[in-house]
Amino acid sequence: PDTVRLVGSIRIGGARYEASASDSPLIGGFPLWPDDSLSATGVGFRAAVVVTPSANWMFSGLVSRGFRAPHMTDLGTLGLTGSGFEVAAPDVANMNATVGSTADASAVSTGEAIAQVTPETSLNVEGTAAYRNSRFRSELTVFVNRIHDNMQKQALILPAGAVGRSIAGNAITSQATSGAVFVALSATPVLLRANFDNARIWGVEHSLSAELSRNLQARTAFTYIRAEDTTTHLPPNIEGGTPAPALFVSLRWMHARGLYVEPYLNKRWEQTHLSSLDLGDRRTGAGRTTTSIRNFFLNGARNRGWVGNGADGVAGNADDLLTVTGETLAQIQARVLGTATSSSLFGAIPGSLVYGARLGLRTGAHEVVLDFENLGDENYRDLSWGVDGPGRGVTVRYGLRF
Repeated sequence: PDTVRLVGSIRIGGARYEASASDSPLIGGFPLWPDDSLSATGVGFRAAVVVTPSANWMFSGLVSRGFRAPHMTDLGTLGLTGSGFEVAAPDVANMNATVGSTADASAVSTGEAIAQVTPETSLNVEGTAAYRNSRFRSELTVFVNRIHDNMQKQALILPAGAVGRSIAGNAITSQATSGAVFVALSATPVLLRANFDNARIWGVEHSLSAELSRNLQARTAFTYIRAEDTTTHLPPNIEGGTPAPALFVSLRWMHARGLYVEPYLNKRWEQTHLSSLDLGDRRTGAGRTTTSIRNFFLNGARNRGWVGNGADGVAGNADDLLTVTGETLAQIQARVLGTATSSSLFGAIPGSLVYGARLGLRTGAHEVVLDFENLGDENYRDLSWGVDGPGRGVTVRYGLRF
């Protein structure tokens, strides 16, 4: 108690990468990759003050600077990903390409020429207040993290007349009036990574632990995070998105002989703060267009036996029907998209309530835990998940302390 502690540190980091075309196998007489290299260095620091005015209270403030060099996924992703079809800056060199304002078909040119991504830096400020006594602990943290030269996925914009040109070995099949281009592999515009503007991430974290009686303990943890582009004030196009607000609650009863039972629940609220990248990502928003619906109707759906010939008995024309609903392709497109040419299947990630229970036994240095998860069989999912929740589950864990 009655102390003030100052903490500080400085970190210097660097990363270097080099690839030589001479090391590449030849495909059709050409190397599989070109000469390429990157060197990056950065300086980070941490400065904090911790104040303990009494045995029960603690307050702290922190300022820190982070540095992240682009990794190989940032530098060289080429092809189809969960977000769509991506290219890297070297793939569109000499094409007069510019960075789009969003990651969807509505993107317009920002006028910023395409360039290989460079490191991003962050400046984080946070404050914490904590209280503790022999039976109760609570901690609240508020933080704001500003990311400079934020690496985001944006739509690629090309000059008019790009249809028919090849981009990374794939023909451009269509182009929006704004300049965004499409290839046959994806319903979303061609994407690339760029140091696009700055992002601000702020949030609140709270934890609590209380001994309600000699054998009963309660715990909670709550997290809220919000991210936005500092120029557009829209969610930044960072792959993986921003997690929804989440609450964890548990109640543990312990027997004197080391046996304990702990029911718990995880609550997630609906996440409506989705970026244009999230809304087009097939793992999250699942963007659809009139073309993608048509392609699936004529190919995937027909191959599965879901599409039958219409009144004329001839396959592949306008009167073919989706057998389960009796709709033609044009009727399906109108029902799904209305008058629009594209939309997302999901405009938000639904909230969920998942609960389970742990049964444990501690004896000496040994501990055995049975964790019964998602007892209600909640069908839940999170950002960028390829599948919905895993259903009910049981985990057995054994621990030995020595």
